[in-house]
Amino acid sequence: MRLLLAARGLHVLVTGDAVVMVELRCGEQVIMTASVAGDGLRWSARAGETVVYDSPAADALPADFPVPDVFADSAMVWAADAVACYATEAERGTDLANVFGGNLGQVLGRAFQAHGITARHDGSVGVSHVEIELPDGTLVHIWDAGHESTGLPAADYIRFGAVHLTPTDGGDARETPIPLTFTGSLWGDLAVLIHAVKNKYDAVS
Repeated sequence: MRLLLAARGLHVLVTGDAVVMVELRCGEQVIMTASVAGDGLRWSARAGETVVYDSPAADALPADFPVPDVFADSAMVWAADAVACYATEAERGTDLANVFGGNLGQVLGRAFQAHGITARHDGSVGVSHVEIELPDGTLVHIWDAGHESTGLPAADYIRFGAVHLTPTDGGDARETPIPLTFTGSLWGDLAVLIHAVKNKYDAVS
């Protein structure tokens, strides 16, 4: 985990058995702890009272998710990316309750940009989704499925929805839902979403 966090440009200290502390440039600290569960190592991350990440249970995964050892590896990467996403917004001083500067579309845009993927949105209150164009020209649309929007303050986030749009002979786009694992926090769900879209991105590159 220390190597995963350091690779994301974070300052990491190991403070004890299965405890990792990330020091942010804004003075905040994220404390990560690991515990052993029946489905492997589980991670949790907290920044004060903020839940940054909790590993989902294996039975919360989509039915087509790979075998358990892949899940354990994914959960570690999700945890590291959740902390990195949180750190980006905390260090820039984003007010997640403010729709101007802290709306979900803007947070999504910055998170995907850190992975080299452009997520298009106009940042306005009325925008319904964020759009990502894959290398083959097909599109991914992302939104908050609880609000049917991405123009809300990120602090009001409920859960992501995402679809892959592909053309049909009739000219209309076929919408295929992208399976997502829900972790119970914005940052964990954002990490899962990033990797689900990256898998689509890599598959057509």
